[in-house]
Amino acid sequence: MPFRVEFTELAAERFRNLDEDEERIVRKLREVAANPRRSVSPLRGIGAFKIRVRDYRLIADIDWGEEVVYVLTLGHRSAIYRQ
Repeated sequence: MPFRVEFTELAAERFRNLDEDEERIVRKLREVAANPRRSVSPLRGIGAFKIRVRDYRLIADIDWGEEVVYVLTLGHRSAIYRQ
């Protein structure tokens, strides 16, 4: 059974404001939901994960017990890690 994907308010707002790549992000999130261990990379120091989609990065937390992927924020790779 795939994981559930949930967005924080910040992530949902940023997703709605994207000019492009929405479909790619949705496809990637489906892939992550099917097998998170294969599709995410750990971020050092904060205990979260990054998901790469072309020039965008999604920062996510994963609840392995409840099988939920929480998308905390997303943005262009040039600025996402400064936030």
